[in-house]
Amino acid sequence: MKSIKIKFFAAICAIAIAFVGILSIISLTFYDNYYLWQREKALTDVYIQLCSANNKGDEEFINEIIYSEDTEGVRVSVISKNGTVIYDSTMNEQLTGIEKTGETLFYGLKIAQNAVNEADKQKIAATGMDFVNVYDKARAEEFLCLVGILDSTGNYIIARIPFTYLEQNSSFNLLFLGISGGLTLIICIILAFIIARHFTNPLIEIADVANAMAEMDFSKKYEGTVNDEIGRLGQSINRLSEHLEQTIAQLKSTNVKLEHEIKQKEKIDNMRQEFIVNVSHELKTPIALIQGYAEGLQEGIAESDEDRDYYCTTIVDEARRMNKMVMQLLSLSKLELGGENVNVSEIDIDELINTSTNKARVLADAKNQDIQTISSGLIIYSDYGMIEQVVNNYLSNAIRYTPEGGKIIISAYKQLDGVQISVFNEGEGLPENEIPKLWEKFYRTDKARSRELGGTGVGLSIVKATAEVLGGKCDARNVNNGIEFTFFVPDNKPKALPPANVSNDKK
Repeated sequence: MKSIKIKFFAAICAIAIAFVGILSIISLTFYDNYYLWQREKALTDVYIQLCSANNKGDEEFINEIIYSEDTEGVRVSVISKNGTVIYDSTMNEQLTGIEKTGETLFYGLKIAQNAVNEADKQKIAATGMDFVNVYDKARAEEFLCLVGILDSTGNYIIARIPFTYLEQNSSFNLLFLGISGGLTLIICIILAFIIARHFTNPLIEIADVANAMAEMDFSKKYEGTVNDEIGRLGQSINRLSEHLEQTIAQLKSTNVKLEHEIKQKEKIDNMRQEFIVNVSHELKTPIALIQGYAEGLQEGIAESDEDRDYYCTTIVDEARRMNKMVMQLLSLSKLELGGENVNVSEIDIDELINTSTNKARVLADAKNQDIQTISSGLIIYSDYGMIEQVVNNYLSNAIRYTPEGGKIIISAYKQLDGVQISVFNEGEGLPENEIPKLWEKFYRTDKARSRELGGTGVGLSIVKATAEVLGGKCDARNVNNGIEFTFFVPDNKPKALPPANVSNDKK
């Protein structure tokens, strides 16, 4: 496809060539006739001026003849009605009484006499003058002659111009026309290139902007400043580009949000399905046990008081286990759905750890486990209840999986802009590929053993959800002789605390 610049340039060049060609044809066709008409008009003007000067006297007449010869290049002859030559421009003085056929006449006189002889006398009588072409064989030259009546005496005045001037002028005109036409054409081609570039460059720039927009690239803009139709088109393209960019950005943002919502919905659906499956699985065993032991009591299988106590204790333990699982699931659901409000208050980390340790020490003593705490002296601003639940879950998990006589160490230390709480327990480590799965709901490394130890598989999931709500993070790693669980919580200390109330006691 040809460029619009080339098309525009070719169109202007074609117009220029057509213009020069038409001008040349008109000049070559009509110039000779036009020049002849102009010469006849000039001879007519000379004739009128000479007639007027003749009425003013001989001196005025001679001066007018000389002026016409100098300005118009006209040669003048005056011949009486009986053929006597009175004046001729080729003579140095006036002649009288010379015969028309005399061999001593100048060639100009012969031309004048031939013009008088060839003129239409009736036309001269009617209009006062006539034009004739006279050919001089001796000089091989043709003349345009005006034959007219000079005065009331009937004398003729002959004004003549050689056709050589016409031919020379026509040759000069043709040469000049060729030169000027060529120069004009070159100038037109240069101007056509400049004009084509001037008018098409903005269009090409606009086309580039449009192509970039088609490729979703809205960085290109039309830079033209001329306030014409093309400039306004460019500005409209710029506005269209901006609007498209904004609209597409909004669509992308909406699509991202929609995609996120879809993924979130799919995630929630998957979590719901997984939750139903896991809860069903976890509740199946205690429900079966409760049902079985309850039916045994109902049917009187447990005959002794000791058997009945065992059946009842089992039913109570399983019911308590189910209640604990349900409460943990409710807490987890609130955390995941954002239903738990964060109540920021000042927390003494050592006091919180000691409180949780004292509550769990009874379970640890039952397994002859040693719980050690390391004082940190740290104060943090966060939600006391959530952090306490994290510590309780870590302690419960540590007590559950630490062997009898094992050691548990709880510590806290400053890290960046918060506090990291660490719970270490002795025992076997975990395969590295299973550690990231610890935070999944109902995940257990050894399901049979976990059930014997009383775990629900939800405690660490609550820890992870709590970390997300508080803006912290949780982690676990194998260390020497055991495993360490950590929980980082940022310090949400207020920027400006209210001043303390100071009272002055008056004595």
